[in-house]
Amino acid sequence: MVIMLQHNVPVVNGYVPFVSIIEQTNGTDVSVCDAKVLLKATFRRSNQTVPCQGCTRVPQCGNQMLKIELWMSPTKNGISFHAGDSISNDGYGGDNNTQENDAEFHFYNYEQRLYGSDKCLNMSQLLFSLPNTSAHWVTIYIGNEFIRVSTPFGDAYELCSNCLFALNGQSDSQGTMNEDVYVGLNRIIENSYLGDGRGVCGVVISWACPWKT
Repeated sequence: MVIMLQHNVPVVNGYVPFVSIIEQTNGTDVSVCDAKVLLKATFRRSNQTVPCQGCTRVPQCGNQMLKIELWMSPTKNGISFHAGDSISNDGYGGDNNTQENDAEFHFYNYEQRLYGSDKCLNMSQLLFSLPNTSAHWVTIYIGNEFIRVSTPFGDAYELCSNCLFALNGQSDSQGTMNEDVYVGLNRIIENSYLGDGRGVCGVVISWACPWKT
């Protein structure tokens, strides 16, 4: 699935199983990348008892590792990319107690931030912060309790933690158990007008299969 956002109206081409578009919002200016899209990806449970071990069985691993390739504008503002475990993720580590499993990752201006879920309230929910991200291409992998972010410059960040996305039947004391991740492009997940952003000009969505860490 390819989504172009550099003009007023989002343009979506192709189809990826278990990935759906929830909402599209037109941009405000044809000269900037600020058209907005909200996606939902539903993951397949794994029989692995230890997360982040990879999957080499095709097609069994079909929708266990989401691959997101971003084409970024040199000019970014606000939250331009947002991925989270809860439909109410607000971009700053909260979701109004909708889900206990509410980990999230976003780009804010030129900074990358990763927040753990409410299951990790005994530690800082801000797990990772990387300032001054200027790459035009960024690749993100999201799986059960896993994230990896890399750029063509060779810099990469990878974490496997039970504070991250709960996509394998984990319990949830605040909401309904699910295997969904939401992705906001030039917007936060919770609301397209709260935390408006610009900077993602295009994205390629696919499932990585096989995959390994």
